[in-house]
Amino acid sequence: MKFDFESSPWVEKEGYRTKKVFTIAEDSFVQIVEIKPKAEVKKHYHKEQTEVFYIVDGKAKLGLGENEYAAEKGDIFLCKPKMIHWVVNGSENPLKILVFKYNWKENDTVWF
Repeated sequence: MKFDFESSPWVEKEGYRTKKVFTIAEDSFVQIVEIKPKAEVKKHYHKEQTEVFYIVDGKAKLGLGENEYAAEKGDIFLCKPKMIHWVVNGSENPLKILVFKYNWKENDTVWF
């Protein structure tokens, strides 16, 4: 199955937007996250959800737990449940991330 990028809607959030690509199971899916230039996704964690981040395009600071990384195109990161994470896009270009979500639950996110 090929994803039809143009027909799928963006969901606008604070500083970023998301587009669901594929549903794998009731609790697992793939989405594209685009973090706007000079924007950030504030610190948060998920109680039960695991996420895998693949950086499709751009550069940003990506925090996972106690570590902060200079994330760039081609990097892959694992974020396990209860791991605090955040992104700061200080560049003039959007950061595009392909996110694989496993064990997703409604209201699973805790923001700081």
